Amino acid sequence: MMVAAAMLGIVAGGLAAWAGSAVAGFHRLASEDFSPGEARQVLETDIEPGEPEQVITEPTADYVDPAIINTLRAYEEQQASAARSPKLPDEMFTSILLIGADASGYLADVVILILIPEDGASPMMVSLPRDLWLPNPCTERYGRLNATLGGCKGTASGPELLSVAVEDFTGVTVDHFARVNFDGFRSIIDRMGGVSVCVEAPTRDIDAGLELEAGCIVADGATTLAWVRSRKAEQLVGETWAPIASSDFTRQRHQQDVLFQLARKLRSYESVASLGKALSNLSSAVRLDNAWSIIDVATLGFRYRNLTEEDIVRLSVPTSDFITGGGAYVLLPAEKFNAVLARAYPPAKR
Repeated sequence: MMVAAAMLGIVAGGLAAWAGSAVAGFHRLASEDFSPGEARQVLETDIEPGEPEQVITEPTADYVDPAIINTLRAYEEQQASAARSPKLPDEMFTSILLIGADASGYLADVVILILIPEDGASPMMVSLPRDLWLPNPCTERYGRLNATLGGCKGTASGPELLSVAVEDFTGVTVDHFARVNFDGFRSIIDRMGGVSVCVEAPTRDIDAGLELEAGCIVADGATTLAWVRSRKAEQLVGETWAPIASSDFTRQRHQQDVLFQLARKLRSYESVASLGKALSNLSSAVRLDNAWSIIDVATLGFRYRNLTEEDIVRLSVPTSDFITGGGAYVLLPAEKFNAVLARAYPPAKR
């Protein structure tokens, strides 16, 4: 989603810096302090631990089918075993957390982790569902992953707390982040000339503000934002609007497709001047961590300047739908992320 724009800004920044004279726009990128390692130390020593929220609460009715109780307990065991992965060596990857903030700025509408193996293996990308039910490092209670962008008062900023939660789940240390909000995403899509969106039949999502005719269009920023946020899409069948299969995984696919379309647009710039202009147009919409120097970004951009969609290994987090004891509709991880990662990258197996 808007996170695609963040990656776009990173790559554009690197290419422009490498080119030499088009770096001015990059210096206008906003940055913020980012030290998830220090935040973790404070969280582990200064925060008074609370009682972890039970993922499962047993029913209180006089009689409940034992099979239901067994199913609930099985889910609880699954959650406990899959919520964390063993820590991997820091030097195994360069990792970038791409964050798409919602309108409030306190919830992560999109979380994408980019992993670049230091041994030269293919880069990897994984979209982490915003409704993933994981321990919150601030409260030490289970909650949705997206809520950690709210930070921990006096201890960790939003990106830092989100990064600590992601590190616990994946076992991968987060090195850098890039963040963009709704307005920034719309602006970047418009300035880049839109992206292609195709549907087989008229499609709408009233909640997301999406309305598309059948076929393909070059969507502007507002339409693209609605497209990648859509969770309740309907298509016109005859004269009736019917719900179509849609989920966070559908949204993730749309978000990643938009990301790659934007990346392809970068490769279309044929001169330093045109790329520098594009970078200047994007700079106000992207926020990076302050530990990312211009030289680092330039090196990364140069190294992957010819990367294509086929060169990226896409990982997927297997999940189970679940309703918590408090009535929240969430996603439970079905297996440790380390197992998912190790199938694509065997050196990570633990």
